[in-house]
Amino acid sequence: METLSDFEIVLVSSGHQATDHRVFHKEAVSLAKYFNQVRVVAAHTGEGEIERVRITTLSRCRNRLERFAWRPFQCFWAARGPGKRMLILHDAELLFWAPLVKLCTGWRIIYDVHEDFPQLMLRRSWIPSSLRQGISNSIALLERCCSLACDGIIGVTEVLADAFHHRRRTAIYNLPSRSFITEAATKSRPLADREYALVHLGTLSEERMEFLCEILAMLWQRQPDARVLIVGVRPDQELTLKQRLPAEQATVIGKIDYQHVAELLGSACIGLDIHPILYPHLRCAVPVKVFEYMAAGCNVVTSYLPELHRLLGSEGAEHVVTITTPSVERFCDEIIRLLKDPESMALHRAALMQLVSERWNWEHEESILVDFVSHILAGKQWVPDTQRVAHQFFQQQLPEGKSSK
Repeated sequence: METLSDFEIVLVSSGHQATDHRVFHKEAVSLAKYFNQVRVVAAHTGEGEIERVRITTLSRCRNRLERFAWRPFQCFWAARGPGKRMLILHDAELLFWAPLVKLCTGWRIIYDVHEDFPQLMLRRSWIPSSLRQGISNSIALLERCCSLACDGIIGVTEVLADAFHHRRRTAIYNLPSRSFITEAATKSRPLADREYALVHLGTLSEERMEFLCEILAMLWQRQPDARVLIVGVRPDQELTLKQRLPAEQATVIGKIDYQHVAELLGSACIGLDIHPILYPHLRCAVPVKVFEYMAAGCNVVTSYLPELHRLLGSEGAEHVVTITTPSVERFCDEIIRLLKDPESMALHRAALMQLVSERWNWEHEESILVDFVSHILAGKQWVPDTQRVAHQFFQQQLPEGKSSK
């Protein structure tokens, strides 16, 4: 009789690094707690095993043509192995091969969709503008058709998951892990001791970078002593920002190891998330950095994002400053209002840190992931129930006398 322990679970990515925080440190490591064989196939340097997860290394893609044309074949070839297996695909170009792979191998396949890929094509500057709409429509059709060959769909938000009319689908939000929340709380400084008034974490489009620079220029006109931290931008943007922003007021840092994020956030009073235009692909976005700000004790000033604010609910929204009609002046007004009201900032800080610890964390999402994978491996119908304990179904499938790891 087929049991869950017979399967190797292989997380496959053509675009992410093997140690990507969601793919590896959240999904793979979480699954390795319950399943004996978990592996990641993605770009990496050197083979090995980390936290019971094996890594099959692929070389870095040299260009987009290689990624979209050749890398899917490399990924599926590297995913082979003895015995039964389940593949969790993390990129749209892998999904397009799912029907053929399913037909030839019979492997179980889950598509983990991270973003609205068809809508993103409308924003890609490397695609001629006259072709973007046609390419977007074609990709949307391909996604819908190819997803039918999958055994399940995971969306990074409910909106993304529900865009696929699949009988087995669920949302698994990319929320901070318990280890990050604990570390952030430990390294979180009192607001009065924080070095920076403002922090922005993560990558920036050119449009958002320009918007950020305009906010900072106005902020410094009104509060010249405000210091700002910008972390995680591309190398070319790091250079540009260092040239444009005064070094005594702005600290700009490029890509950093995730292990240093908590400490840096803990040195800033307010975390910023800016989107001057609500593009269609942003309607399903829930930036994990917003919750990382909260875990580190930062107040949050953010543009309105529908799915983010649905997740926050009324209780969370009460402690987050939301700019519904983004303008440089509105952002600057709200930042200065908070900085001049330390009592209000302290109240929001305490509430947000508690909410992240109790509600908006990866441990809840882990339970859904394990339950979802367990149902698909056992060939059972998936009935979403956020109150269900993750291990119940899984433990029932284990051979008698054996416990999960």
